[in-house]
Formats: sequence, C-alpha cells, structure tokens
Amino acid sequence: MNTKSFLDNPRIPTPLIPASIVITGPTASGKSDLALELAQKIDGEIVCTDSMQVYRGLDIGTAKPTKAEQLAVPHHQIDLCNLDEHYSAGQYARDAEFTLNKLGELEKIPILVGGSGLYYKALIYGLDDMPPIPKAIRQSVLNDWKIRGFEECYQELAKCDPELASRLSPHDATRVQRGLEIFRATQKKMSSFQKNKFGNQTTRFPVMILGVHWEREALYQRINLRTEAMLKIGWIEEVKALLELYSSSLSPLNGLGYKQIIAYLNGELNYNQMVEVIQQKTRNFAKRQLTWFRQEKSLKWFEIHKREQVFQATEAFLSEYH
Repeated sequence: MNTKSFLDNPRIPTPLIPASIVITGPTASGKSDLALELAQKIDGEIVCTDSMQVYRGLDIGTAKPTKAEQLAVPHHQIDLCNLDEHYSAGQYARDAEFTLNKLGELEKIPILVGGSGLYYKALIYGLDDMPPIPKAIRQSVLNDWKIRGFEECYQELAKCDPELASRLSPHDATRVQRGLEIFRATQKKMSSFQKNKFGNQTTRFPVMILGVHWEREALYQRINLRTEAMLKIGWIEEVKALLELYSSSLSPLNGLGYKQIIAYLNGELNYNQMVEVIQQKTRNFAKRQLTWFRQEKSLKWFEIHKREQVFQATEAFLSEYH
C-alpha cells in the first residue's frame, strides 16, 4: 500500500477513502446528536474534527462523546494525545486520512463531525506548505506569550492578520502563536497561505458538507444552559484532576471554559462570575465560528429539527457513489 499521504499531492489517487459526510456548525448546535442518529441510519462511523477533543482528559468541557455514545457508534480521532503534547491540524489530517482509509476497507461511511473548521478543511482540501520558522522567532513569540500574556498577543495578531484572529479564541495559544510566528518570519498573513488552498474549494474525495443552523438568540440560550449543565455534572472536578497532573499554563488548559474555571479555583472569580464569563466567551466563539463557516461555499445549512431533510440529502448524495 502506498504510504505517501494524499495531503502531499492532490493528484495522488485515494481509492479507499469513501464518500463522506461532514456535519458542522457552531458550538452547542446539536451536531453531535444529529451525527449519532445519522450514523445509526446509514451504518456509518463518526470521525471527530474537534481540536480540543484530541486531548485526553478534556471531556466534559469539550462535550466529548460519552462512553455510551461511543459504544452505540464507533468514534475516531478523540483522545489522541496528552495535554503536554503538541497536536496540529496537519497531524490531524494525516491521522484522519489513515482512519478514513480503514473505514473504506470496512465499507463504512465516515461522518466527520465537529466545530473546528480548520481541521476538517485540512483533511478534505489539504494544507499548503507553511514557511519554516527560524528558532529565534519561535522563541521570541513564546517569550512574548509568557511575558505579555495571551490578550496582548491576540491583539497583535488581530492587527497583523485580522482574518485569522477573527476565527480564533484569544486563548487558542497554539494557533495564535503560529499566526504570529508566520507573520514575523515572512511579513505575510497565515490566512493568506490558507486561502491559497481553501479558496480552490476542490475536495480530494467525495464529500457533502452539512451545517446545523439556529437562530442566534436560540443558540445563545442553548449555550447558556449547556454551560450550567456541564458544571453540574463535574466540569470543575475535571479541571481539579487535570491540575494534579499538568501545569495550568499549558495551551489546552487555556481553552474556553477551562481557563475561567482555573481562575475560579485560584480565587480570581467567584462562581457566578465564572459562569457568566464562560457563557459570554462561548457566545463570542460561536459568532466567530459562523464567520468561518460562511467561507465554505459548498456548505448546505439545515435547521436542527428538520432531520428528515438531512437524511434525504444524505441518501441522495450517497446514492451517487454506492
């Protein structure tokens, strides 16, 4: 079997990768439940495309599939690394390619689900080669992150690459740092490298991309309620357990919600303040996600309660390839 990744060259054939479904949308939109129901209808398996669910131990705060859900339908691309290990969109794409090939061999239909648009795009479109970053620049960005803090570094990124910054959380240390590294090394925006690839919008294997639509106020209400539910089932205890093993300065623990819970545990926020900040930042994140998804020309939006339309569209799409 040819071991060279199809990500390296769009002309390399990918005969084992089956026609696939992508279900995406903003956080708390119900895409995971929809994917689970669809998988059971079409004998599919779920391939997660979430940049935080790859980390072991980040469970409640990332809405990772429960053990029961994983028993009902196999899930892939979760729990791949520890919090102190680096994991990139490029690595995700290579790992997910292997998973899709295996599903093709088993004649299973992959359902890619998650809110990390960069991850599924890296897989289905590939990534342009990013420029090499001199060690001195990488170190200078890391030093700035430690000394100036994430907010100032994010504001710097917003000035030099506003398009990239608009779709990232200020706490997304890995990608904020990467954007700054590329700009300082090349004086070019990271988003411009991504545009060269994603702007083509030519997928490397058959795929239908579905988006879960909600009216904004209804989505915001779901976010508020989900935050409270996550806290009730043990999110704070999850963070306490992680802090026994890892430093709070690690990038994944700067993620949405985790950072605010750590601030609460450190006495920097009271409980109500913590809840309100998590809810507000999650709503802001959902807004940025929607901005990112608007770039996806082939995305078909469906209202979450109109599931039958999703099933019909999926059946019509798959009939072309099976």
